[in-house]
Amino acid sequence: MPIHQPQQRTDVHPGRADVQQAEAALVEHYPRLVRLAYVVLPPALGRHRRVLAAHAVVQRALPAAGGPARSP
Repeated sequence: MPIHQPQQRTDVHPGRADVQQAEAALVEHYPRLVRLAYVVLPPALGRHRRVLAAHAVVQRALPAAGGPARSP
């Protein structure tokens, strides 16, 4: 997997573009984030439950469609 180098900001004013970049990063790395969540969840849950819980954890990090990000 290639390592992404951080990009230099070209805009001076933070705003919606930053939020969109964060959303894009979450969506781009969704499969890896789910795998990471799966690994850190307790094995006692069982495979099926861990898979569902891993997806739920990552999806909670994604903002709601058409609205602001949900708070934890």
